[in-house]
Amino acid sequence: MRGLACAGILVLHVWMFDWGARGRPEKAPLELALSQLYLGVPLFFVLSGFLVYRPFVAAVLDRRAAPRLGRYALRRAARILPAYWAALLGAFAVLTAIGHPNAVAASDLPRFVLFAQGQSEATRGQLDPPMWTLAVEVSFYALVPLLAVLTARLGAGRARQAALPAALVILGVGLQAAAAFDAWPRTVTTSLLTNLPPFAAGMLAAAVMHRRVLSRRTAARLLAGGAAAVVLDAAWTALRLGPQVVRDVDSHLPAVLGFAAIVTALTASPIRGALLTTAPLRLLGTLSYGIYLWHFPVIFALRGTGHWPADLAPALALAGAITGTLAAVSWLALERPALRWAARRAGSPRPRRTRAAGQRPLRPAEAALATAPGRT
Repeated sequence: MRGLACAGILVLHVWMFDWGARGRPEKAPLELALSQLYLGVPLFFVLSGFLVYRPFVAAVLDRRAAPRLGRYALRRAARILPAYWAALLGAFAVLTAIGHPNAVAASDLPRFVLFAQGQSEATRGQLDPPMWTLAVEVSFYALVPLLAVLTARLGAGRARQAALPAALVILGVGLQAAAAFDAWPRTVTTSLLTNLPPFAAGMLAAAVMHRRVLSRRTAARLLAGGAAAVVLDAAWTALRLGPQVVRDVDSHLPAVLGFAAIVTALTASPIRGALLTTAPLRLLGTLSYGIYLWHFPVIFALRGTGHWPADLAPALALAGAITGTLAAVSWLALERPALRWAARRAGSPRPRRTRAAGQRPLRPAEAALATAPGRT
């Protein structure tokens, strides 16, 4: 799913430059659909909320020790930082060499290194614009240990555990409404404050579905309902339907809840989505982080050096090929070695508490879900 979301973002950005180069003609149905591929961003956030928060809420519901914070921090840093910093340097070198307007001075690089580029108008949207989402991700990673304290205090009741992320969804939508009506600056609206709902929706799915197994029929209905919510959200936005005051909030709550439903259906049921397990899509998922990091510098470089094809299909093929190559190098040379190093340094996770007397044994499907890795 992460790979598909990343591919959608790549297609969206290539199309945006192609569409802009053609003078922004009126959007045909296909172009209206392409314009909604940015919903891959809330999907990223839903997946992070589900995968990153799941081990913490699972520990409380299972009445066992929480994940070690040092191990958690080391793994998050290894997953994000080496490839991110390399892409920063690559983007800086490329944009400086071609004299691109999005280039920044070397003195501005520390802001990017510390994920603070979005907090200044001088650097917001510069160098590699999609990286604003990584600053939001890192903010969420820093928030999770604090949320884990609240999770532990709430106790092992599933309803109480679900109440926390549900409250965060409501809080996030309220902040989005306040940002729209009070015209908050972009330095705030591109922060975690107004991007809470998708993370919280993923957290809610992790809390509600822990050790639960849905029937195939229930999961199919949930999957269909989630997909319908995403499509309706995209249509609502693309066709500019409904009251302007509602569209101004720009919460994409139907899509966010739809993605959470899809994640739930695919992880808590016999349905596994055969297409998602095929080798090409698994490879796409593996390379997705590198693709996300490198696709915008590649687009900038192709356009800045006069190598940008005039038509969408060749532009997408060329940008995709170069980006995919850089992503493969990023995975093989940086991401995978960093993750392996972090795994060696962090050691094995704490053993699970043995089953208490009187507690029924887990069914095979439940056991598989309970022991599934929570990495992202």
